[in-house]
This record gives sequence, structure tokens and C-alpha cells, in this order.
Amino acid sequence: MKSFNLARIPELIFGAGKISVLPSILDRYGKNLLIVIGQRSFTESAQADLLFKNLKQQGFRWSVYKINNEPSAADIDRAVEQFKESKPDVVVAIGGGSVIDAGKAISAMLVSPEKITTYLEVVGTQNPTGAKIPFIAIPTTSGTGSEATKNAVITNIGANGFKSSLRHSNYIPDLALIDPELQLNCPLQLTSCSGMDAFTQLLESYLSTEANPITDSLALDGINHICQSLVHLVKDDPHDIENRSKMAYAAWLSGITLANAGLGTVHGFASSVGSRFVIPHGVVCGSLMAETNRITLKRLSNADNEKYFLNKYATVGRILSTKEDGSDAYFASSLIDSLFQMTNELNIPLLSEYGISRTDLDLIAENTSNKNNPVKLTTPDLKEILINRL
Repeated sequence: MKSFNLARIPELIFGAGKISVLPSILDRYGKNLLIVIGQRSFTESAQADLLFKNLKQQGFRWSVYKINNEPSAADIDRAVEQFKESKPDVVVAIGGGSVIDAGKAISAMLVSPEKITTYLEVVGTQNPTGAKIPFIAIPTTSGTGSEATKNAVITNIGANGFKSSLRHSNYIPDLALIDPELQLNCPLQLTSCSGMDAFTQLLESYLSTEANPITDSLALDGINHICQSLVHLVKDDPHDIENRSKMAYAAWLSGITLANAGLGTVHGFASSVGSRFVIPHGVVCGSLMAETNRITLKRLSNADNEKYFLNKYATVGRILSTKEDGSDAYFASSLIDSLFQMTNELNIPLLSEYGISRTDLDLIAENTSNKNNPVKLTTPDLKEILINRL
């Protein structure tokens, strides 16, 4: 068995209705709050009205900062300028992955001397200090797993755009509160795309060249829960609290596994595409997941570690299959079929719906990372994947 490391995870409170305990948790930190939220999803819910009423009754003071899209460097700098003097005791992010990433970054930058681009991976010039204001993450979608990770993804879109992380082990949330009731009103397309993002993270970390026995176990458990719940939520009953709970749990696991095993080529695409086009992260992952794994599995036939990864593909294929008997090759192939079926059943959009065309493919492929993928895909491989999802 090869050696490996495992990062710490936040304190976790999980369960339907657990948002009700938030005021008692916040008392650990102080009465002055900065609450980071999305445009509508939480503020228009019954849980929001009740939470703010309880906070007021218990003497809390708070300011609200809204994030409408994936957070940019300007979004974070603006929040720091607005709230640095008020010195909040704790930052609470209630929303999807973008909101949690924003809250995570704001909690760090409120006590940092420079602007955020200084500390971003690849584009920055300094390592972050790790200092932060206490941070609590409360997801309202099942997708990125940011409530369990130490990085916040910052996106600047354009010809010279980037998707880069602010990363430090101290930036792991102090506490993650996961209440599946907050996800009951999540729109169907967001449920589909964020769910496929979580699925991608679990599968890529399971297939990663940096995987270890613990991440393998957690990834398979998460994949199993997604296969039991995601399609049923979208096609049958989006208000099924049991299936919402399974998805919330799986997304949490995906954050743990990606933080420890890394991700693969699908998320390489998410960076190269998402830095140049206004397209939801979950759409990129969901749209390209099946095609990327089809090509990867095909290229494995020429790889030295073919048997090892073929067995892994087959293990996941058995989870999704109704058939009990078959070879590894059969179940590996059936996994690819299942991924295409899920992509269709969940109505995952094509890339062309977001303005991506054949003229963009060379630049995207040139900037797509193959890190941790079972095999290194070539530029023609990457372009083939993209062409088949235009």
C-alpha cells in the first residue's frame, strides 16, 4: 500500500431542520455577523424568515453580502472594502458552491494585507497567510463540496481570464451545517448540473492517480448515494427529503475526496472553459463527464496500468448496473453507457448553448489540464470530447 496524507475536515452538523441550531452555534464566536448569500434561493425561503427572526430575538447584528455568479476577484475585494472596518466576528455563507467559495475567501481576505489576486494560485505572487475570521458553510445545493475543502475558486472571465484557487489548510470551514431542507426548492436544472458536478468529483477522485484507500471508500459510498437519488429527484419528486439528504451527503463526501485525491480532466475542462465563457461550472462537468470517461477508458488499452483502472471503472459500473454477472470490460463499458443515459435523462445542456463553437476548441484544449487522469489525453482527444458536446 502506498503512503498517503489525509486533510482534516470541518466539524459537521447534518440533518433535516438543523438550520434551527445555527443561532446557538454562532454564540461561540460573537454577535456581529457577515452573512454571504446568493441572489434569491435562501432569502425567499421560509427557513430564511425564521432564521433572521431568531437571530434578531437573540441579539445578533448582521450585514448581508450577495453573490450572483461564480465569485470574481472584484467581488471579494469589494466585500473586504465594505466590511473590513465593521470587523465581523464570524462569516456565514448560505448558498451554493459559489456563495460558499465567496464566503471562504472573504473570511480570509478581511484579515489579509493585500488584495486577493496576490494570493491566488498561478496568477498570484505570494502564499496566503492562513489567517481568517471564523467561517461557517451552509450549502443550499448538492454540488461542489466546498463546505469540506480548503480552497475557494475565484473566476475572472475573458480572453485573459482565469479560474484559480485561494488555498490554505486553515481555510477549511470551522463548521459545515448541512440541512437538506434548504435544498428542497433548488431548481431542477441546478439540481441536475450540481448533482453531476458532485458525481464527477467522486468519480474523478476515485479514478485519480493520487487516490488512496480512504478516498476510494468515501467516493464509492458517495457514488452509490447519487445513483440512488439524483435521477429520481429530477424526474419524479424534487421535494423528496430522503433523496435530497442522500445528495447532500454525497456532495459532502465529494469535497473530502477531491481535497485528498485531486480531480481529473473533466475539471481541467471546467477551468479552461469556465475562465473564457459565462457557463455554470456544473454544466461543464455534467456535459463532458460521459465523453471524457469514454475517451479515457478507450485510451487505457495502451496503458501500463490498464488492469488497475479497468477494475475501478468496472466497480463503479456494477453500482449502476442491474446485471449481476459480467466481466470487468463489460461493466466498465456499461458505466460509460450509464453516464450518457444520465446526461440525457437530466437534460444536461450542450456547450454550444453557451456560445462555444469549433473556433474555440484549440484554445480550450491547449489550456486543459490532464492532472490525475488515469491516462494522459492528447490534444486531438480533448478536441474530440468537446466536438461531441457542441
